[in-house]
Amino acid sequence: MAIDWFSVTFLPESHDLDVGAECWELLKRVIGAVSGAEAPPTKGYDRGVKFFVRSFGQMVNIGRCDWGGALHQNRARLELSGSGSRVVKHWWGVLDWLEEQREVKITRVDLALDFLEGEFGIKDAVQWLKDGLFNNGGRNPRHSTPGDWLSEQPVHGRTLEIGRRENGKMLRVYEKGRQLGRQDSEWVRFEVEIRNNDREIPLDVLTNPGRYFAGAYKALQGLSDHAPARIATQQKEGQISVERMSEVVRTQYGPFLHVLRASMTSDQVMEALSRPGVPRRLERSAVAHVFEPEECV
Repeated sequence: MAIDWFSVTFLPESHDLDVGAECWELLKRVIGAVSGAEAPPTKGYDRGVKFFVRSFGQMVNIGRCDWGGALHQNRARLELSGSGSRVVKHWWGVLDWLEEQREVKITRVDLALDFLEGEFGIKDAVQWLKDGLFNNGGRNPRHSTPGDWLSEQPVHGRTLEIGRRENGKMLRVYEKGRQLGRQDSEWVRFEVEIRNNDREIPLDVLTNPGRYFAGAYKALQGLSDHAPARIATQQKEGQISVERMSEVVRTQYGPFLHVLRASMTSDQVMEALSRPGVPRRLERSAVAHVFEPEECV
């Protein structure tokens, strides 16, 4: 079970407080080496700061803080993306910090559960929908089916969405491995998105995410007992992404590399063609140190 997105608002102690610096200090405590840089404010706030971690010589954005402005009654917002949420080492540190703030409201939290070998999948979720196990109060919620549903052998991955974001709760069940480009992957992700539309999200969702995942729909109760360790999920994502990108490079540039190797050593080819940075597709895995060399992080 992992928190895959997190957004919270709160009321700073004073108008003069450097909220960006306060949030930066928090992230350094619960993540480690985090950099911050002033950013253009967004969504009606007066000031903004973006946060980054360094991976393979590149700064990868993991979230932001915005604060001030009459539109939001001088409130502040801290948001961590999927990449940022996945590298939080201890959410109890975030919980402790929030308990010291005023008028705290979690506005969004995504809870993700992965089944790397397809122990539970799309077909199960479809059957549970038919059986009424997503029924909350008399009838099944609305659902949609984006993705590769019409192929006899789905290649690009299917998604089943249950509920509506506008109503504050939605489940996405999707073929994560195929989404990443591995056509024979059985990896399926169940992801519950909870927003504070007509509901209050308790702070202890940060330290007891499994409880709120299971409580979202009857069908999800007990699934977490079968889930793999978090590190296994991160490694799997990195592995599939590297395999897919290697296939693309081989297809598009393989002949060119073959010609280069006729006049250069492999080390010379790598020196000539590589440069610092992380492809966007690999950012989440790189930030989680899946590709290890700690001296590069």
